Amino acid sequence: SSSACHCRRPRGAAARRPRRRPPGWRRLAARTRTGAVLQRSTMTEGGIQDLRPRERRGIVYDKWPFRLDIAVEYQDWILICSCLFVVFLWTLPCLCGRLQNSCSRAFANWVYTRLHVFYWTLVYVTLFMIMFTIGILPDWSADDFADYSKRTMFWTLDRMVKIITSLSILFGFYLVFKFRERVLVAAGMEHITVFSWKINDPLGFRSKLRPVEVYIWKVDNLRSGNGKVLKANDIFIECHLGQNQPMRTRVHNNAGQGCIIKESFQLNIDENEPSQLMTMLLKDQSILATHELARLTLSTAELCGIEDQTGKRRTNFTYLVDHFVPLGLSPQGQVWIAVAPVDDIEDAKAFDDGSLACGC
Repeated sequence: SSSACHCRRPRGAAARRPRRRPPGWRRLAARTRTGAVLQRSTMTEGGIQDLRPRERRGIVYDKWPFRLDIAVEYQDWILICSCLFVVFLWTLPCLCGRLQNSCSRAFANWVYTRLHVFYWTLVYVTLFMIMFTIGILPDWSADDFADYSKRTMFWTLDRMVKIITSLSILFGFYLVFKFRERVLVAAGMEHITVFSWKINDPLGFRSKLRPVEVYIWKVDNLRSGNGKVLKANDIFIECHLGQNQPMRTRVHNNAGQGCIIKESFQLNIDENEPSQLMTMLLKDQSILATHELARLTLSTAELCGIEDQTGKRRTNFTYLVDHFVPLGLSPQGQVWIAVAPVDDIEDAKAFDDGSLACGC
């Protein structure tokens, strides 16, 4: 019958000929799961697949020195980590050349005079590590490793254009982040705070903020504004510092090259960041826009230094030369400023006393 013909087994050489197995058949068959037991497809002598469940035994000693009969995923990760460690060894001279500690410098000085010996030794170390790792993993073989390495290489080459494009974009972001201060200076935005957020805020490290009051007495020796031929400068001062909102003085009309300001504003300074900059801009107001005449840049440490010179005389404070510090402006001009501490406790007591007096 036809059914008997289909079930008849081949005879002679065809019966003894083994079925050809595709590369990685052990790993592909071992990935099928039935609960906590892995299904592993093996071939019997008659060429019939054996799908009986097989449990993992951990470390076994059926072959020298041992084998790791564990889940295929763990075997894959062991082999990947071995390959990454080999790549790390091959790049070790370059990495040590970039580090600044004494051990890295000593190793770099030693290996750069013996690179041929180092890399020839590393060739044998690489072969031994890869072969040893494949030997102790029962679901991996040298053919499987070569096949998957070839597939990885072809996959990388097929997507090389996208990879280069992505790496170029990441490299561009890295350059912008590394030279962000120069980019902001070129754009004229170095004094503007875009994000009022710090990495210490979510970590619970509060900034050590305290208020100070900046007094501005006068400015002199300023240059004329752009396009100002028949009209004097209309001067005002704008100040930027960290998370503080921009502070401005009133506009002094027809001030010319200098004028008496006699104004003050309060700012919060962070003593934990002594390099934080305060930018003071002296501007000229025109009909449609404002133009920068000069600027002054001071760090928090320099503000504290001026506070030590001028803030101690706050009880006898007057607009005199002895109570102010003259500072040069860029590109031209001079401004007289003083910095004094602000006591919030005394201000609160004064406010409470005034409220009680009004209530009576």
